[in-house]
Amino acid sequence: MNILLVEDHRLVADAMKVMLMEIEPGVNITACYSTQHALSTIDGGKELDLILTDLFMPGIDGIGLLAGLQNRGVTIPVVIVSGATEDKYIRAAVKNGAAGFIQKTLPGAEMMAGLKQVLSGGRFFPERYLSESAAESESSNDAMVTGHKGVSIPRPGEKQLQVLRLMAEGNSNKQISQIVGISEATVKYHTSQLFKLLSVKNRTSCVREAQSCGLLAAYDEA
Repeated sequence: MNILLVEDHRLVADAMKVMLMEIEPGVNITACYSTQHALSTIDGGKELDLILTDLFMPGIDGIGLLAGLQNRGVTIPVVIVSGATEDKYIRAAVKNGAAGFIQKTLPGAEMMAGLKQVLSGGRFFPERYLSESAAESESSNDAMVTGHKGVSIPRPGEKQLQVLRLMAEGNSNKQISQIVGISEATVKYHTSQLFKLLSVKNRTSCVREAQSCGLLAAYDEA
């Protein structure tokens, strides 16, 4: 079994590796100390059975890693291991295709049980999220949104919406290109199209206008 561990704190990574050795004899654990390193490892074709990632990391965070994997068509189960307990982070993990969200306050035995559940094809989240749908089809199917000064505008395409969401999270063009798997030039193109669509001239105004249109509503929920 091959496990990829993504954790920017080496001391925590070392402790996690010791715990993960108990999953089964002969388990192979590869540690990456940044999301960029993890994506490069995955792009290199390394065969993996499970990915564990921290949520908060410099540069691209754990949610960004999930988005990057989705854009690459990678179906390896991903579990976020984090000290965060806020609903919005667990909801974001569900929405972006995580197979589990394990809070670091859980006893070691419960963590291991959760990981084994994921490895057997299941999911492991705080109980209140097990039945929650990640998709919000009623909003994503709208063809038009109310834009600048009450004017109806076409809803951006899915790729542009993803760039918009990553922009709202504070990612640079380079980070967005790594997550989405497109060139920086393409990111700039999508950004310029969003500026035109929303009648704005900079990123801050773009995010603010997108929020007022409801394009980022799902990401603003607490």
